[in-house]
Amino acid sequence: MWNNFLWIAVGMALSVAAVPSPSSADPQSTPAGELSLSSQVLPWVGKSSASLPCHLLLQKGGLVVAIGDSITAKGNWLRSVESALSQLYPDLQLPQMINAGGSGHTAKQLVDRFPRDVLDRNPAVVILNVGINDVLHAMAEPSQDASLRVYREHTAAMVDQAHARGIKVILLTPTLIEEDPESKGNRILAQYADVMKSVGTEKKCDIADLHAMFLEALQHKPSEIKGDWITSDGIHMSPLGNAVIQVGVLRAIGVPDVDIVKLK
Repeated sequence: MWNNFLWIAVGMALSVAAVPSPSSADPQSTPAGELSLSSQVLPWVGKSSASLPCHLLLQKGGLVVAIGDSITAKGNWLRSVESALSQLYPDLQLPQMINAGGSGHTAKQLVDRFPRDVLDRNPAVVILNVGINDVLHAMAEPSQDASLRVYREHTAAMVDQAHARGIKVILLTPTLIEEDPESKGNRILAQYADVMKSVGTEKKCDIADLHAMFLEALQHKPSEIKGDWITSDGIHMSPLGNAVIQVGVLRAIGVPDVDIVKLK
């Protein structure tokens, strides 16, 4: 069963030959009711980390660019984050967030286009989410050591480039591969999440540990649901999964839980 899932997932990852130009997230296209899901998932994802900022990272008019793989490219969580900030803090007058996600992309592909898709836009904050495809490509390797080293180098390089321009960095650990915490994919993915957290701690980035949040949320999966619940296919997000990411990102931006529960 796992082999079939892996080949399907790798096929999806390799099927994209080109990346569309980065686009603005459209707050008007946030699905109705999706913001309110954040209140529903909040009790499922654990308490906010004490290491997260206690004040908003964004200042008035600050641009945010999100770069990542297809989980970012689909844009639902990013649109929700943008709508949430507009609803909670209208005085910030934030411009539309830029979605620089690329389906099937690994950290190597992100670092190659980081200057064009992030640095040239001179954002105040960049949100970086990558790792799922790195794991899928490395799954058959007898050891993850070499792939983890490359993943660390590329992630660190993007953080260094952003910091050199005075851009704040929010790192999102990779989310989930199958809705089974003990799956082979999730056991390997945990190593990549640890690398992401290590880079963030070393380079003083704000970190949303999405992998831990998703594992915590799975403990609340209703027993009567036998198929996917928080994802649509084991990797890409359902509305509940997007809400989990939304909570993680808002916390990393400095939005307290007492404000997140106000969203509607």
